[in-house]
Amino acid sequence: MINLLVKIKNVVLDILFPPICLNCQKYLNQPNNFLCANCYSSIQLNSSLFCPVCNLRLAENKKICSHSKYFLAAAGNYNDQIFRNIIHYFKYESFENLTPVLTEIIFKYLDFLMENGKFKIGKSKFGIKNFAIIPIPLHYRREKQRGFNQSKLLANGISKKFNIRIIECLKRIKNNYPQAKLKNNDEREKNINSCFKIINPEMIKNKNILLIDDVFTSGATMNEAVKILKENGCRRIIALVLAKA
Repeated sequence: MINLLVKIKNVVLDILFPPICLNCQKYLNQPNNFLCANCYSSIQLNSSLFCPVCNLRLAENKKICSHSKYFLAAAGNYNDQIFRNIIHYFKYESFENLTPVLTEIIFKYLDFLMENGKFKIGKSKFGIKNFAIIPIPLHYRREKQRGFNQSKLLANGISKKFNIRIIECLKRIKNNYPQAKLKNNDEREKNINSCFKIINPEMIKNKNILLIDDVFTSGATMNEAVKILKENGCRRIIALVLAKA
């Protein structure tokens, strides 16, 4: 009886508020997708890792520059207007239900990067199951205000897909000003400085880490997180994000 009432409620809601594509506003045949097939297929995916400093595309995932201590894995680009729109809805408009769509985009990108479940970096291969996941944390006040941590939602999807562990040992100890509202890199670096703390460092010692966030802009947040993770004994770090600016 309850299931029938829920179905009737959903039908009524679909009639009163027809589901539309968040990007082009066309009506959707499948209301839970949030994007029409045309908009979804128009999102351009990357096919390589990147240097997080010079933004160099690392062809065949070969580390041919020595600017950074980690790799950047960005599924798409923030100048892709469709992708940017849905990330905005996800992050700032509380569209938590976009999580399956966005994680599916990440999975498609990882298919480009991996061969038989392994990252090929130069001449070496590293199985994704040999990595642990750490989501970039929000300060607890910011998370309470937003209602969720978007990086953790993505991390949960990746963890379930590949059956790998999430380690929540990275804590945000400063409720710093939102990075997106700062105009230059110097301001972002000062704003994010010393905002993270490691809890139970023995949990990450000698571990390979997938560090998850939504968008990579200046790299200040990711650099600060990588710095403290490296100081506490992490080995290889791949920063995995939806999009890079």
